[in-house]
Amino acid sequence: MAIQFGIFDHIELHGNASAEQVYEERIALLKRAEEGGFHAFHLAEHHGHELSASPTATVFLSALARETTRLKLIPTVVCLPLHHPVRLFEELAMLDVLSHGRLELGVGKGITPFEHLMFGHPPEEGAARTKDILDMLLKAWETGIISSEGSAFYDFTEMRLPFRPVQHPYPPLWTAGNVETAGRGGHNFIFPVPISAELRARYDQLRAASREEPGHQNPHVKDPWIAQSQALVIAETDEKAEAIGRRAWGSYGQVMAGAHGTVPPHLQQGTPELDNPLAQKMMALDPIDDQLVVTGTAERVRDYYVEQARRGAANYFMLMIPFGDMTYEEATYTLEAFITEVIPAVRAVESAAAPA
Repeated sequence: MAIQFGIFDHIELHGNASAEQVYEERIALLKRAEEGGFHAFHLAEHHGHELSASPTATVFLSALARETTRLKLIPTVVCLPLHHPVRLFEELAMLDVLSHGRLELGVGKGITPFEHLMFGHPPEEGAARTKDILDMLLKAWETGIISSEGSAFYDFTEMRLPFRPVQHPYPPLWTAGNVETAGRGGHNFIFPVPISAELRARYDQLRAASREEPGHQNPHVKDPWIAQSQALVIAETDEKAEAIGRRAWGSYGQVMAGAHGTVPPHLQQGTPELDNPLAQKMMALDPIDDQLVVTGTAERVRDYYVEQARRGAANYFMLMIPFGDMTYEEATYTLEAFITEVIPAVRAVESAAAPA
């Protein structure tokens, strides 16, 4: 299967930019990404802080659905415990129809304890609520009826959806960060640094075992996506690109740090302690040296992704463009250079490797 390219975004607010301006710039950027050969747009979910100006992903993705025709629309992730199951089923089914079947679903509990408290339950219930709601949602997608039967957390009268979503049995599922959860669930997998051969082997082992067990998810996905997600800056010189990357990552990290703990950012007295193991690891790394951020001229970035393609561990390159306080001009330069220089070079590697 051909390598694909996606964009991951939080849609952050920085400086004096209005939400209206940010939305319009993102849509313009994503329309160009679609034209340039990108496969999908992945949108994070956060509530109550500047990390996200699009807390209701289905609203932004519905607007994007009407401005694009091929781009897959993937909330990554839907923080399942932060939604009532009936409302979530209705909104996602509507988005599937409005996009003519381009919806896919990243699912998880989220990384932010205070968000769980905002929605009225302790963070410790997050994992159990996630499994509870995902089971309900997948059954509902297959049957058209969502029911709380067997739920440990919800008790409501069953609801029949008055229309049929486009995709059956349900949209493809994604998991970010945790190879054990992704592999055992049979989900497409996202990791925030390059995929190693060992990580890929572990995923393949887990998924192969999962496909032989009852309750395997994503049975309709024969060839899963294994995505490495990295922030990206391309500029006229390597030095300029690295300077932008370090500045933007510093801004991103500062806001991300406030997404932890049990106190919302506007009430925090200081930076909360990182309570997520993956976040702790990422924030301790050097963004450039440890490849959280890829920077350089178009030629340098081209060579980097050509080498990643030749390694063959990942079949999906997910780019954070923009991130932190990266400007719209910096983001458009990066995207255009990637479309014109990097994608053709990766495709050439694939063509050369294909059997005659």
